[in-house]
Amino acid sequence: MIPEPQRSYVLELLDGLGAAAESFVLAGAQAMKFMLPKARATRDFDFVLDVLALRQLDVSIREVLGSLGYTAVPEARNFQFQKAIPGSNEVMRIEFMGPEEERRKGDFRVEVQEGVHARACTGGTIALAESDWQPISGLLPSGRAATVRIRVIRPAALVLMKCLAMDDRYRAPRGEQHSEHDRNEARIHVGDIVAVVSAQARLDEFRTRFSEQSKAFPAVRARVLEIIRDYFDGEIKPGWLLYEELLTGQWGPEERAHIRSELRRDQRVLAAAIPK
Repeated sequence: MIPEPQRSYVLELLDGLGAAAESFVLAGAQAMKFMLPKARATRDFDFVLDVLALRQLDVSIREVLGSLGYTAVPEARNFQFQKAIPGSNEVMRIEFMGPEEERRKGDFRVEVQEGVHARACTGGTIALAESDWQPISGLLPSGRAATVRIRVIRPAALVLMKCLAMDDRYRAPRGEQHSEHDRNEARIHVGDIVAVVSAQARLDEFRTRFSEQSKAFPAVRARVLEIIRDYFDGEIKPGWLLYEELLTGQWGPEERAHIRSELRRDQRVLAAAIPK
């Protein structure tokens, strides 16, 4: 579950958004906290937005964010917002993503409302469809108790999006200056893929869900299956090399035998859970 102090502030955000919160789907590492007993720590909240629904509402997302103390991250051009959490070194950072089909011509952004954009996201429409309601309870920053519902991406859809994100970072489109950062991001995405798949109680059901979710989007389906083959269909494929680097960084090179055992186990799990 989302820990404090971020839980209080995501409660505040969803409470403040009112009806607009129904068009927000939590994705990324924060969504993993609803899937795993122990997910990696992160301060960021990634939301896939139902852009078409939000455009029909009278609620101004920008005004709600401003009233709660959020400011736009300058370099993100109105799709990332953040606020400092009083009395701590923590921050709340939120990023908006939107279905790629809705992006502006010649731009990587999707216009949501005045003053609010989303980063165009391949598979965003799948994330909106493949989500479930989850309750969150706690205290608002004011001290008032609150329980809200949040839409959370399903595991198979999250793995699909993580495959796309891993491929994007591994190919390092931003150039040599950012290559090490992007490779590390790719390692993290691989670790998330393995963690989510390994947590599934029924790998056969996961495999079916993973295959079925993208049938209405043949281009996305073809790309994701190609990524899976290119990165995971073989022990020396890039996905497993990235994962080995991640484990070595976590456990140390002296744990070579343990790392190899973990790699073999996870290779069997992914082979059973993800179609090629």
